[in-house]
Amino acid sequence: MSEVLVSTNNEMVEGFVNSLYYQIMLTEKYAKVFSKQLEEKYNLPITLEELTALSIVSQHNGEIHQRKLAQIILKDRANTGRMLKHLEQQELISREEQTKNKRQVFVLTITDKGLSMINTLDKIIKPVFNRISQRFPKEKMESIKTGLMGVRKVMKEILDIDI
Repeated sequence: MSEVLVSTNNEMVEGFVNSLYYQIMLTEKYAKVFSKQLEEKYNLPITLEELTALSIVSQHNGEIHQRKLAQIILKDRANTGRMLKHLEQQELISREEQTKNKRQVFVLTITDKGLSMINTLDKIIKPVFNRISQRFPKEKMESIKTGLMGVRKVMKEILDIDI
């Protein structure tokens, strides 16, 4: 009886390790380590996470507020607020308090220094990421992105995730 249990447990572990979910989790861990090493290797003045937020602010310049940014980058509002405070202290963004639907919100605007930071870091980071994407045909990269978006959509539906 115990041999059957061991066999079943091994199959479960093997099944999990070969699952899409595990592969996504593993890739997330690699991406975090990769980002940290990239930040250290090139002595980046802001984190890649901050660069992502800065880029989003740039894309929605003057039309995005802190809460919406938090939803996009999948961070709670408190952590997003700390990140934005750091970007504001470095004069990369400005936050203007406004009233929206009878609530106080901070509308985010990128500064010239912020635009310059994006351009500078893009020249450093883009070649590194291109080395990854060049290993796959363009169609394969698009297929991977589409597949991951589909997985996220299903997860949101199953768990009723409000992000």
